[in-house]
Amino acid sequence: MEPYTVVYAQAVIDFLLNEITSKRVYERIDRYRTILASFPDLGALYDPVYEAARPPFPCRAIAVPDTPFTLYYAIDEQLRRVNVFAIEHQRTNPRGRFEG
Repeated sequence: MEPYTVVYAQAVIDFLLNEITSKRVYERIDRYRTILASFPDLGALYDPVYEAARPPFPCRAIAVPDTPFTLYYAIDEQLRRVNVFAIEHQRTNPRGRFEG
């Protein structure tokens, strides 16, 4: 079966370009693009306790090992696409995670 296409939202691309200064960390995050293409269900269903931390649609989250970052993504089964819409440092306050 063909792998899924993994697409980064512009906000994720901007974060990677402007906030990630370590080549090692960047490479680990980029590796997850390949992993998610083959295993899109790898991340846990994201169901936070705080209402303000909920995105407006069902999604998954996966902590990238050996980095302080988590990727948030939604799967479009019809298009076989993984849409990575957010990346976040794990120490960020979750209460306003997906507010405008």
